[in-house]
Amino acid sequence: MQNLRIAIILLMLFQGWNEKSSGQQTGESHDYQYALIEAVKQKNLGNISEAVRLYRLVIQEKPDCDAAHYELGTIYMITDELDLAEKHLEEAYRMDPENEWYTIAYLNTLGAKDDYRGAVRILKDKIRKDPEEVEWEYQLANVRYSQGRPLKAIRILERIEKERGFSEKITLLKASIYEGQEKYDLAKREIEKVMSLFPEAVQFRIVAAELSMKDGKDDEAAAYYHEILEMDSTNIFALTNLTDYYRKKGEYTNSFKYLAKSFRNEMIDVKRKKAILSYYLSEDDFVTKYTDELKDMMNVLMEVHPEETDVKLIAADFYMETRTYDSAYYQLKDFLKEEEGNYQIYMQAIMLANAASLNDELIEITDEAIKAYPDSVDLRFFRRIGLYEEGRYDELIDNFEQVSLNSNYSNREYTLQANLLYAEALYRLGEFKRSDSIFEKLIKEDPENYVVMNNYSYYLAELGEKLGKAKKWSRKVITKNPDNFTYLDTYAWVLYKLKEYEDAEKYILEALEKGGDNDPEVNEHAGDIQNALKSYDVAISYYRKAIILGGERTKLEDKIGQIKDEENQ
Repeated sequence: MQNLRIAIILLMLFQGWNEKSSGQQTGESHDYQYALIEAVKQKNLGNISEAVRLYRLVIQEKPDCDAAHYELGTIYMITDELDLAEKHLEEAYRMDPENEWYTIAYLNTLGAKDDYRGAVRILKDKIRKDPEEVEWEYQLANVRYSQGRPLKAIRILERIEKERGFSEKITLLKASIYEGQEKYDLAKREIEKVMSLFPEAVQFRIVAAELSMKDGKDDEAAAYYHEILEMDSTNIFALTNLTDYYRKKGEYTNSFKYLAKSFRNEMIDVKRKKAILSYYLSEDDFVTKYTDELKDMMNVLMEVHPEETDVKLIAADFYMETRTYDSAYYQLKDFLKEEEGNYQIYMQAIMLANAASLNDELIEITDEAIKAYPDSVDLRFFRRIGLYEEGRYDELIDNFEQVSLNSNYSNREYTLQANLLYAEALYRLGEFKRSDSIFEKLIKEDPENYVVMNNYSYYLAELGEKLGKAKKWSRKVITKNPDNFTYLDTYAWVLYKLKEYEDAEKYILEALEKGGDNDPEVNEHAGDIQNALKSYDVAISYYRKAIILGGERTKLEDKIGQIKDEENQ
């Protein structure tokens, strides 16, 4: 197809930008103490694979290093590699069974693997050796509950409570067990014990309110929330749950009253307001159903607190969530006007401009960012996208020839896409030999790059050159992507150029069926193929549909006219 088929992968658009950490290499050093320290550092930096490698090196050098086994086991727990986690945490526990951290981590692994019998065995041994340590009995009750034996868990907790007296921790676990059994009245009774001892503690009233809601007693829950607001008029949970309470009752005026009340009151800490707004924005369903109301809340917040420029960042997140990328971009742009932007914010704004096809803005924001960060090749990469989309091919090629195509981008995908942009620009300037060499180089280096193979196959079909290669590549693309109408259309077009009209018809019909029926170019190709098969009426119907869908009217009307002229001869 003639329109650009480049899939720019925006790896960090919706998650926020994170710069890569390279991770220091230790080489072949056998100093296990150094490796252990470096492993901790890499783990803290988030370089998990490097940390794992270093911990393994420590264990290879010193198999009895319990700390390395423990740290490696906890990493495997996080990455859900439970067999490896159990292996290393069991080793750490075996080496130092008195270490509470090792014991709890090992118990957690056994619990994650549903090996409750093993956990019970360890806990009973701990209780036998140290009967004064309540923690192990508490953990045993937890395990019994996880085993599906809630009554046994409750008996253990009640025995502890009887022997040791009231414990907030024990009471809250009992409440949690009763809640899991949907015995909400019993759970609330436990919470009320804590509330009676800590009447000023708002959090327990919040738990009581939530239990009432689960029990279907919404009015009772609302009463708790009103009590909470009397104690803390800015409480996030009370405000948000009363909003939901009145919304469910259809009392939308009351519902949004609680949001507006907090947002318009300048005496309430703006951090609270931002927290409430962030809370609502974290709920996808609420964002979808109440987009306009939330937009109004953001506008109120920005109106009442214009000095809070970071609200624009919240607004940008909101617009990203609702996929209105242009609005998200302009919020970040306004933020950058008022605040000194860091690299991550510039990159997020750049990616949003790209996603929203704001090509002039993309060039402008990258120019601004390059002034602040002149050594960033990633910024230059996105500027090239803007130049390409604006059709400034000469400038794009000059830019590439000034800076290496294979610059040290933050990820390999950018390198591939940079080469693809260069090839596409050369093709559009008619420098086919140069573009061909780059396309073929990309296919050789990455034989699974279906975008490149598809684009190049299409261009060869347009030029009527190397059609055998085009057919081979395009066939591979549709074999791997059988539901992509763009790729099916390209294959049909290559077959058409090879005058294999019947096969071309088969694949153009598949392209239409898979979504291409709403694409003017696919319909035009379908018309060309039917014309070649001498199905003139069918061809005309496709041409007319292509016109309706926004195809090039003059060219399509000329094709219709040629068919009618031939029929009249």
